[in-house]
Amino acid sequence: MAKKNIFRSDLGFFSKTVFICNIIAILLLLLSYAAAYINPKIIWPIAFFGLGYLPILLLNIGFVCYWLVRKPKYALLMALPILLGWNLLNQHLGFRKQEHRTEKPDSTLRIMTFNAHLFTEIDKIPATDVKNDVISLVKKTNPDILCFQEFFSKIKGTKKMTKRIVEEAGFQDYYFEPAMKSEHEAYGQVIFSKFPIINSGTITKNEYGINRIIFADILRNNDTIRVYNVHLRSFGLQTEDKEFIQNPSHSANEEHATRRVGRKLKYAFEGRSRQAEALRDHMDSTRYPIIVMGDFNDTPMSYSVNLIRNGLKNTFREKGSGWGVTHYEMLPFLQIDYIFCSRRFHVEHYHVVKEKLSDHYPVWADIRF
Repeated sequence: MAKKNIFRSDLGFFSKTVFICNIIAILLLLLSYAAAYINPKIIWPIAFFGLGYLPILLLNIGFVCYWLVRKPKYALLMALPILLGWNLLNQHLGFRKQEHRTEKPDSTLRIMTFNAHLFTEIDKIPATDVKNDVISLVKKTNPDILCFQEFFSKIKGTKKMTKRIVEEAGFQDYYFEPAMKSEHEAYGQVIFSKFPIINSGTITKNEYGINRIIFADILRNNDTIRVYNVHLRSFGLQTEDKEFIQNPSHSANEEHATRRVGRKLKYAFEGRSRQAEALRDHMDSTRYPIIVMGDFNDTPMSYSVNLIRNGLKNTFREKGSGWGVTHYEMLPFLQIDYIFCSRRFHVEHYHVVKEKLSDHYPVWADIRF
């Protein structure tokens, strides 16, 4: 007897068409998985599928729902590719109830990261008020170690943001490494600590302007912890690029805009992979327990993020809940800010602060040895 197949009489024309579209969606999902492991320097277009993971995933879930109603036996088949990427899905989605914790147990180390966007005006909130609100948030959260990306401060005079944070939030030490500075002001990255910083530096290999990596060795009791403040290369999109991405049909010259945006994305994907490799080499050379946090400018499906987190604990995966959105501008479903730590640490808590003080949300976690 001839074997029955999908194109025999068990399905109608519409369901056969859905089946073909479902196969295409599965192929796209597998390509998004591949983006986590294939270096963009080798095949850069595959990184686009990693960015599109959420809509691709939702499309596949939609097909599974269709088959549950139409042909349940096909639903299991179409769900297998989703289950195949379960480990990657757990980097995006926390299947647990959000715990609300503000008090910090004495045994834990609270660590926090925030891309401050130079403390510029946000949602019509003046820059001065943004600074005050950020300091109030830091005081309320009470981190032991705090990393800022795109941090701005006067370096002369009485209005030093570094001095305000140290004095008002109770930090003992800090390491500020400007990417750009003038005689009176500077911006870049900073690490604040309530414990002594005994060593610090910058990974200059493959840095790109404000997108760089700094580190500090922090002495807590008798333990030395190496903290990396990461700001990987951004896409460098201008207002016109963002408008084109959101409304491509409204562009006067769609072909030119497509090439321009595509070129920027390509250079950013490749640049981040090079920075990630430099960081990976630096991390592998230290004997200290490690904390890595900051703005990676890429999703959990990216090669750069997976290269860096290899061998480390992802605090979101350990204790996060819901879809881990940390950046709400333009595409409000992206997780691009992370806190990773050595496996010697136990993750107690993870929290994304849903306050719009920048285009990023602040993120903090409680960990302990």
